[in-house]
Amino acid sequence: FCRSMKLSSDRYRRRGFTLLEAMISMVILSLVLGAAASGSSWTMARLGSRGDSVWATELARSVLDEYRVTGSADLAQGEDPSGYRWQLNETPGAGGLTEVTVRVWRTDSEIEAARLSYLKVPSQ
Repeated sequence: FCRSMKLSSDRYRRRGFTLLEAMISMVILSLVLGAAASGSSWTMARLGSRGDSVWATELARSVLDEYRVTGSADLAQGEDPSGYRWQLNETPGAGGLTEVTVRVWRTDSEIEAARLSYLKVPSQ
């Protein structure tokens, strides 16, 4: 009877976790979740900046396309309602070619978001 009592009390002790094991598990879990949250916020920030780059590039492409069609000097600089500014420059090159460049940046920053260029062939 005494031996069976001892076995049943040993089984009862081994069924659950000790307080120390539970605390260590919680610490490990919090470290893993913290690293995952940090990684996901970094990923979201990168995705946001890529979206800005795509928008700025499309704006530059649009300004260049309009300039190719119209040749309008009104496109030398401007501002988009979404918060981007652009500047169009012509630089004479060799052989009568002209390099046309559009720089785009956010109005709240001087950091260039996009730059596109093309070579303009002189009219004949």
